[in-house]
Amino acid sequence: MADEIPRGLAERFFRLCLYLLGGALALWATVWLIGQFWGWLLIIGIIAAVLCVAVAVYRYWWGRW
Repeated sequence: MADEIPRGLAERFFRLCLYLLGGALALWATVWLIGQFWGWLLIIGIIAAVLCVAVAVYRYWWGRW
């Protein structure tokens, strides 16, 4: 990479702005997508937690660890 041309300050600033814009758009899209089905994610999380607790109680009750 010794033959790489050094970039000017304006080009680096422009690339930084593009990266920030892309990051902001990605964050917005992520929040929007989660907002569309956050209830389902919450239900799935609750079901998974209940199953984990049920397995732990079963193993404790019958296996005495």
